[in-house]
Amino acid sequence: MMKTTNLGAALIASAVLLSGNTALALDVAMPPETATYRASDLPGYQLVQRNCMTCHSAQYVATQPPGSPRAYWEATVKKMKKPFGAEFADEDVPAMADYLVKTYGAERTAASSVAQLPVAKLAASAVATTLRDAQTLLKANNCSACHVLDKRVVGPAFKEISARYTGKADAVDQVSRNIRAGGAGKWGNVPMPPYDQLKEVDAQTLARYVLSQ
Repeated sequence: MMKTTNLGAALIASAVLLSGNTALALDVAMPPETATYRASDLPGYQLVQRNCMTCHSAQYVATQPPGSPRAYWEATVKKMKKPFGAEFADEDVPAMADYLVKTYGAERTAASSVAQLPVAKLAASAVATTLRDAQTLLKANNCSACHVLDKRVVGPAFKEISARYTGKADAVDQVSRNIRAGGAGKWGNVPMPPYDQLKEVDAQTLARYVLSQ
């Protein structure tokens, strides 16, 4: 009877130790965020710094099309609030969009670009990463069988697609949806097969690459 009791106690002790080790294994410390938004005196800078980095890195904004107009940034900020659930006031949207378009978009000035050279290097690194990822996805999905940079093959050239969507606030979303859904009639009678196996983030990477041409 004593042996049975000791065995049971040993099993319970082992289970406790194992559960403790499991908990320790899941206690992962993430490295601190090092990327920051470009410093500015614009009111929207602090709002963007405080609200946007809750969900994604500051490098994300550097991967957006650099010539994007004010309407694009306003739509992007509103999308972060609904449907994605970012918690900032509706009245903060204009100031945040104003900062983004004047710092990263179509209204940025030469003076701000010169003053932010160290961050520009970071942005270039982020763009280079996006380019490398896009080229990997293009090859993996055999996109060049139907599309090339500057001439129509089976489907439209990347430059042709980019020209059609220039200035549209939701261009990335539209093109990424078209990639995943496929379809016919937008560029002729030859249907494009759906690439619904692509993750949404990968489709958006491809869309940004195409729109940058």
